Amino acid sequence: MGIIIIEAMPGRVRALLVKPQKGAKSVLKDSVQATLAGFDGDYHSGVSKRRQIMLLSGAVVDEFNLNPGDIYENVIVDGFDVMQLREGQQVRLGDALVTVTVPCEPCTRMERVRPGLQVALTDRRGIFVKVLEPGMVRIGDPVCEESVVENSRG
Repeated sequence: MGIIIIEAMPGRVRALLVKPQKGAKSVLKDSVQATLAGFDGDYHSGVSKRRQIMLLSGAVVDEFNLNPGDIYENVIVDGFDVMQLREGQQVRLGDALVTVTVPCEPCTRMERVRPGLQVALTDRRGIFVKVLEPGMVRIGDPVCEESVVENSRG
């Protein structure tokens, strides 16, 4: 029996960011290693966390005229709305495979970026994922849902 991989929601990585330590500003990277704990070198990584890596839609960055890292995201994705992803969906993020865990609710820190941003980002701030299979993620890499369908022809 063969396996066919069906990819939908093709997107691209626009930006990658890691926060090296608590209170530090996020740092733009050309590539980041996704480990089972999250992004290598990111303060928020941890093996048991459901909130390892935060994906944000590029359209939100553009609409609110944000700079990468302004709202503490790790990956800016162009090509589709990451808020359409659902818990448990598997997504290929460059060479890594991740699973969607929970949406990121806008917190009061958004008000430090811009007054009114917390409310404006309701249901739009981003979505968290957890790494299932480690791999390298690079600027320009594809971001797409991965579904496996069994093929009876073998």
